Amino acid sequence: MPILDLEYLQDISGGDPKYVYEVLTLFVETFPVGLSNLEKLIKNTDDYDAIHKQAHTLKSSAGVVRIKNTFDDLSRIDMLARNKVGKEEIVSRLDNILFNFGKALPFIQAERQRCSAADTNI
Repeated sequence: MPILDLEYLQDISGGDPKYVYEVLTLFVETFPVGLSNLEKLIKNTDDYDAIHKQAHTLKSSAGVVRIKNTFDDLSRIDMLARNKVGKEEIVSRLDNILFNFGKALPFIQAERQRCSAADTNI
């Protein structure tokens, strides 16, 4: 699997670069903040309810902008936190998400820029 898969986003956008641009803009403005919150919760607390809620919130974005393994890792964190178990695995999966997000972000930004250039109304 590539680090970034935008096929689903392309499908739901009908190939409209303005739509893709808007979704990617929203993603880069909100996902890093949510991911940072999740990281703080996981590394600094044992608040499984808050971890579950934050992971669950991030899953919807990860289902549209598909970064390698991120949706699956968030789903697993969500499930483990809901059951209040698996702190070690939660930390490990968070590390995977952070690594893959860091690798994917330049590609997301490049696609956002490409869509901006393709639609002069943006």
